[in-house]
Amino acid sequence: MTAAAAALQLARRLTALPEPKMRQQILREYLQRVEIEEAVQVIHEIYTKGRQGGPPFDIALLTLAATLSGGVLDYELETRLYLAAKEAGLASVSRLLLSGQAIGREDLRTDENLELTLGHRKFMARSHNRLVLERLMRFPEPDVICNLLENPRITEQDVVLIAAKRPAKAEVQQVVFRSRRWIARYAVKRTLVLNPYTPTDLSLRLVSFLRRQDLQLLCTSPSVPEPLRVAAAQLLER
Repeated sequence: MTAAAAALQLARRLTALPEPKMRQQILREYLQRVEIEEAVQVIHEIYTKGRQGGPPFDIALLTLAATLSGGVLDYELETRLYLAAKEAGLASVSRLLLSGQAIGREDLRTDENLELTLGHRKFMARSHNRLVLERLMRFPEPDVICNLLENPRITEQDVVLIAAKRPAKAEVQQVVFRSRRWIARYAVKRTLVLNPYTPTDLSLRLVSFLRRQDLQLLCTSPSVPEPLRVAAAQLLER
């Protein structure tokens, strides 16, 4: 059976299952059962056709992403898959495996492009895998950040790092501002206000929450907009 036929057969089987966890279990069993060389070719077929959209490969690709990012596969199997993909010259498969938990931080840093669609990155933002989450935080996108902020594995320090990023997209700062869970934290409010890339109207709505020492810092900061410095000075006078 060719890799294309095997991938189609597997994708149909995964799509027929009603629960995501069932799909992940079947995919894990398949990858454990077949030869590594066949497995990476099938992954390549699912990845390539899944990015084109449409059943049954769309569901199969989501299952693959969830399996790699959710700690479903053991480290040894992921490493073997990665090495086999590298040897076969399947760069997209090796990058996909790097976006899960395999290999290590040093190798992960060398691969700057998470080659998945926006929908897949949003899906992976719900992962429990810290390497995946840290990687997504390095390339903030509004829809992805929205899911990240709801992830129980995200910490206050993570959100502060997202809010402090420079340059920052206004849309990302707005997502952080709208998060009821995180905007209640003083450190998050402070970081948004002190970041000159935060839209001025958002900063002005938060400045009155700042403590005296942070208001003094704002007054002397040349990087923030003048209306914000003026507002901080007025609050200090009061």
